[in-house]
Amino acid sequence: MATSSIERLDSKGRIVIPVGFRDFLRLKSSSQVLVSLDGERAQLIITPATEKQLTVMKIGISDKPGSLAKIAKALADVGVDLISTESHSMSRGKSAEWQITCSPISEKNLATVRKSILKSGANTFTAQNL
Repeated sequence: MATSSIERLDSKGRIVIPVGFRDFLRLKSSSQVLVSLDGERAQLIITPATEKQLTVMKIGISDKPGSLAKIAKALADVGVDLISTESHSMSRGKSAEWQITCSPISEKNLATVRKSILKSGANTFTAQNL
């Protein structure tokens, strides 16, 4: 099977994933995929999302060394299963944002996650179940 293919976007910006790729990844017509942008390489990354539901969190943190590591440890301590993450500086040396896509988190457990990361130094926290 080929590992790359050139496809054309339609007028609505959609692309068809070649059948060989869909078969290999076991994607069906109703399958969900996680589409991520790698801005440094100017690439889209398409990953099968095997969970029926995902949670996306946006966490505001200090843009100082070790800030993200503290939040990551807090998430690990409460059992959050990360699928995809992206962080970027909002104001160099002052504030940053970390966006996380993870396995679903129930509303009950979300309160525990929120408390843990805010205690670990996060400035802001939002979460949305997809």
